[in-house]
Amino acid sequence: MDILILLSLCLLSCRGTQGQHDHVPKEEHVMLGHKVILPCDVHSHDDSTVQWLYEKNGNHLILTTGPKGTSMEDSDVKDRVKVKKNMQLVIENVQIPDERLFICRIQDQNGLTKESKVQLRVYKTPDDPEITMEENGIPITDESVQIGSCQSKNGFPTPNITWYRNDTQMINEKNGVVVSTQITVESSGLIAVKSVLSSPVYMSDVYSTFYCEVSYHLPKGAYMKESGKRNITVDYPNTEVQIYVKSQHDMIKEGDEVELICKGNGNPQPQITLHRKDEEEALTEDFSHSWKVTRRDSGGYICKALNLDTFNELEAETELHVHFLDPPVLSQESPVHVELGGVLSVLCQANASAQTDIHWTRDGTTVAKGSELNLSLQDYTDAGRYVCVASVTSVPGLTQTKELQVILKGKPQVTVSSQLVEVQDGEKITLKCMALGNPTPTITWYINGSAVDGQNSPISDYEVSSELTFIVTEDFFNERVMCVAQNEYNSSTEYIQLQEKPVTTVTPDEDIGAQTTEEPLPKTGSDSTKDPSIESRSQKSYGVVIVAVIVCILLLAILGAVLYFLYKKGRIPCGRSGTKDITKPGEKDHIVVEMKPDSPAEESVLLPGAQDKKQPVEQEKYMDLRN
Repeated sequence: MDILILLSLCLLSCRGTQGQHDHVPKEEHVMLGHKVILPCDVHSHDDSTVQWLYEKNGNHLILTTGPKGTSMEDSDVKDRVKVKKNMQLVIENVQIPDERLFICRIQDQNGLTKESKVQLRVYKTPDDPEITMEENGIPITDESVQIGSCQSKNGFPTPNITWYRNDTQMINEKNGVVVSTQITVESSGLIAVKSVLSSPVYMSDVYSTFYCEVSYHLPKGAYMKESGKRNITVDYPNTEVQIYVKSQHDMIKEGDEVELICKGNGNPQPQITLHRKDEEEALTEDFSHSWKVTRRDSGGYICKALNLDTFNELEAETELHVHFLDPPVLSQESPVHVELGGVLSVLCQANASAQTDIHWTRDGTTVAKGSELNLSLQDYTDAGRYVCVASVTSVPGLTQTKELQVILKGKPQVTVSSQLVEVQDGEKITLKCMALGNPTPTITWYINGSAVDGQNSPISDYEVSSELTFIVTEDFFNERVMCVAQNEYNSSTEYIQLQEKPVTTVTPDEDIGAQTTEEPLPKTGSDSTKDPSIESRSQKSYGVVIVAVIVCILLLAILGAVLYFLYKKGRIPCGRSGTKDITKPGEKDHIVVEMKPDSPAEESVLLPGAQDKKQPVEQEKYMDLRN
């Protein structure tokens, strides 16, 4: 009987749901504002009718499409939807209310209906979390007190907020931690989450950092964002005070900026006064005092504070030591006047708070170590500015200097650009002379005992230069020009020797083209009269060369003519050997003429004959070519 009842109910159920298939809907995920395509997983024919619906307090028809065309119903997605050929539903610019269950329903010609469902999920990344901590100090307590709040806006679906203390997660309702969450749905459908943190406060929280984390889901997975890290102000009692000196330098010197600081070890800070030791008047009623110190600021300083919890006075003390260095003092006042060639000894001393190092410099180079400067002033270049440098070795930057100006007086020192100058007649030359002395010397030029004006130019306070320009004549050859520098102490002289430039000549007893150097004869004594032969020698040198060349050419021509004449008369036979003796055998002095068959008579060369002695009877007569 029961079986029959069950079968009857099953048949009635099948009739009531003819053509319908219930199953778990698919899900589609999309970011807010993007496009989504919803599939229709029911097979259809060309003559089938398709309807798309969504559930919202019941089913709402979106559109119908079939053989008769497509009709769009009035809905909140009407302007953002369309159907593709394969019955997929396209939704543009997805909004938060679009997160619904969509239904694809297909009915064939026989009235059989089939459905498929798609659940649409919409996502929006929330804003960065904003953390706010309590601004006022929080006293140490075992009770839970509000510490801060964290908020994240414009997210979907609802994000989650987690709190951390020093990178350790704070769990709600554990160790006194209380986390309360407030969720607000905005008019756009987006969600704002605010989390408030309460917790006991400990002494260690003076150095603790707190931050919050918002975690959320997107189509591609889970994500999270962290806020910035914040501290809280913890109030706790002061049990002692500390005083210390703050400065840019470890060793403090006069002129340094110094800050004297006094602080308690609690929070908030107690009311503090700073005093100079053994003085009633306070330097300041603040926790710090800064100023540029002098040596008079050295000494003890006291910091006083009142513990408001116990009304006991707290006190701390420190010492301030300010180093100093007075300007050096010299045993002789600057400037110091010394005669050239003299010696100078100067002592430098300095008063300081610690051991000092003293040395002397000139132009940045150390010239003496120690406090004493000893100079042997043999040259005007030894004069000038010397500096005594005193420094406290243990205090970097603590240095004082004192300048000593050394002035030398004496006769001039003279130099010339060259002591020997080669000149020639008609040449224009310029001689240069420089003099150094104090007082500043004057320069005078002398030639042949007569003063000549030069062009004088000052170089420095004690140095002068002079140039003398003139045209050289023969009268200046081998003369000495004097440069005389003079001041009130004495005079000094330097000489410049004028020497005639060497002349190139060709002498008769040398081959044509050979050259010799002929040096001019120097003058002797003070007599300015010159030997006429010496004076004319240079002028006639070129004429002598020409005459020598002409004489050589004439001699060669005569010799050639004589040899040609003898050859024609048969007196000089020609042979294959090319050499014939034209003298009688036995003659001591004879000439051998060497004739080259293919050479003209002018190229014949006279060679000395054999030196063998012969008997007088064997000697032959010969022609003396010397006459």
